[in-house]
Amino acid sequence: MTIRVTLILLSIVSLLFGGRRLSLEEVTGKSPFEVALLGRIVWIPGEDAYTFLHRTNEGVRINRVDLVSGDTSLFVDAEKLSFNGKLLSPSFYSFSEDSRRLLIQTDRKKIWRRSQWGTYWIYEIASGSLTPVSADNKRLRNVKLSPDGEMVAYVREDNNLYTYQVERKRERQLTRSGSETILNGHFGWVYEEEFTTFDAYRWSPDSKLIAYWEENQSRVPVFTLIDELKLYPVITEIRYPKAGQSNPTMRIGVIKATGGSTRWMDIGDNRDMYYPRIYWKDPDKLLVMRMRRLQNRWDLLICDPKSGKKRMGLMEIDQNGWVEVHDNYRFLKDDELLWVSERSGYHHLHRHRLKGEEVTRITAGNWEVTRIVHIDEENGELFFMANKASVMESHLYRVSFAGVGLERLTSEEGSHSIQFSPSGDFFIDTFSSVSHPSKIVLKKRDGSEVRVIGETDRRQYDEYDWSVPRFVRFPTHDGKAMLDGIVTLPVGYRKGNQYPMIAYGYGMPGTQIVRNRWGGLWNQFLAQEGFIIFSMDARGMSGRGEAFKNLSYGDISRYLGRDHAAGVDYMISEWGADPKRVGAWGWSGGGYFTGLMLTKNGSRFKAGVSVAPVMDFRLYDSIYTERSMGLPKDNQAGYDSTSVFSYVENVKGHLLVIHATGDDNVHSQNTTQLVDKFVNAGKPIELFYYPNRDHGIRGGKSRIHLYTKMFDHFQKHLLEK
Repeated sequence: MTIRVTLILLSIVSLLFGGRRLSLEEVTGKSPFEVALLGRIVWIPGEDAYTFLHRTNEGVRINRVDLVSGDTSLFVDAEKLSFNGKLLSPSFYSFSEDSRRLLIQTDRKKIWRRSQWGTYWIYEIASGSLTPVSADNKRLRNVKLSPDGEMVAYVREDNNLYTYQVERKRERQLTRSGSETILNGHFGWVYEEEFTTFDAYRWSPDSKLIAYWEENQSRVPVFTLIDELKLYPVITEIRYPKAGQSNPTMRIGVIKATGGSTRWMDIGDNRDMYYPRIYWKDPDKLLVMRMRRLQNRWDLLICDPKSGKKRMGLMEIDQNGWVEVHDNYRFLKDDELLWVSERSGYHHLHRHRLKGEEVTRITAGNWEVTRIVHIDEENGELFFMANKASVMESHLYRVSFAGVGLERLTSEEGSHSIQFSPSGDFFIDTFSSVSHPSKIVLKKRDGSEVRVIGETDRRQYDEYDWSVPRFVRFPTHDGKAMLDGIVTLPVGYRKGNQYPMIAYGYGMPGTQIVRNRWGGLWNQFLAQEGFIIFSMDARGMSGRGEAFKNLSYGDISRYLGRDHAAGVDYMISEWGADPKRVGAWGWSGGGYFTGLMLTKNGSRFKAGVSVAPVMDFRLYDSIYTERSMGLPKDNQAGYDSTSVFSYVENVKGHLLVIHATGDDNVHSQNTTQLVDKFVNAGKPIELFYYPNRDHGIRGGKSRIHLYTKMFDHFQKHLLEK
């Protein structure tokens, strides 16, 4: 079928269906749809009510919402949020635990993915007074109120930790070792990115002490980003440990909030160790997680904050893969904790003593707990998210601490996101499925509905000939597993016809892409243009137990390549994917997936768009890479097998690689080195660089430009047979 006939048929289908078509401007800019969103809410401690920022012509105010009635009232007027006659424009705020004060951030400026600079203020709710945090409240980071609300802690640009007494208006400098390479109270790039936190200190429960990390980056190699948009290039240096290179080292100390000397905890040799989490069990007990560099074991150290001495506590180990770092820990009385562990072969809830002895195995079965949402210690009840109903869905469950009375509390099919109210008597349930867009419902703790907070009108999508995705299941080529996929078919799809197909992938170890939730506009745009869109979960991905996940260990590419070959073959035989017009695309890890498909699986793919890709994991950071690959010196064959560089000779299709030169996460060095491999192999490759953009390629008209370029590539190479 020629492109002219194809376009004629698509035009006829459009007339028959009578639906509107999405534009790239709608896909990348302002959506044409009104969607139910809760937005960023801040709970009022001790109340079943939340607050949110509301921007008006008169300034930014804070509104209060009664959870049960839904009544909205003014909480803080915009005119109250002014200093020296100038209105503030808050970007974030938090309450003190006693609800007397607000800590307000303005002038927010991003540092890395999660961290930011800001200007900070204290607002007294009763009096309506606003004061700056210290005499110099600008360019502060990682700012937090003490539990009693009397002090604020923060880090300045000198990389030292400070506290500020609100009533006395007195600042104290707690640390003095801060420098370009010594960081106190905040993390460097790799911990922030891969352990998902920039917060490197903890207030003690009684507000008298602060436990903090001191990070030494002096041994970490420097990576350089170059801004060439200036007349003379500007250099930014990042301490970035690539796989196998030297990591930062850590010390963990405890200091009085009013200043004094630091008591260093006895955490042992830290040269090839990670310390991703610390927790205050009580003012006399600090818990430190110590993890081996290979990330196959961690130990919970029980430290005395006064002496620094430690005792060994709970331990987690994985002989064939890696252990997870997460925040699913809840500490109980009598030195017990509830936590999620993979030790049974699936992520499940366990009750242990801090020293390690198991009290109760709370849940079990061939399904996985994903998050602890709420605990009621008084009544011995635990609320959590799990995929028990379906590996593609997420639901809320309740169970007793003893592991009896397991009950599912969300009945609607799809994926649910839960927020419990401060009292624990209610929760907000935001959910969707592939066939129903987002709905937000307030429910009682037993799952019964109180009121609908917001609901997206499905009819507005039907006006656009919305293609509802379908779930598929198919065997691997070796017959050892059944795999899940999700397919979005072109509008007017007819069985027996052939269509161009684009495989969207990610596929990184321990991740999941096939989920029952409402999809995005880009897939719908492509489906309306005549493409089949296909995604799948290969062996080595998550949600299906430890053995399935660990199949990716040591060689990320092994099953990612094999299983996607099976997926493509299945789509060709069962759904009319044209074997001569198969494409792939993805971003970041998905960029790697695309590079792998166009090289290792080169005979099956005619075109691909790889955005911000890792092309050889020796070029990516130590924590992420070594988690599933080990050290390069110990696994050269695995790194070679995983590398896209190893398969450049197999390329048969048209690969477009897109990267941003300011990407601090996945460096454009990956793309530059790939180009060198293509040149030496005599293979063609298409490239595009976005100057100074970050990993998300944002700013100006970057997104519309990017998606237009991707669509043009697929239109050129896949719509014609």
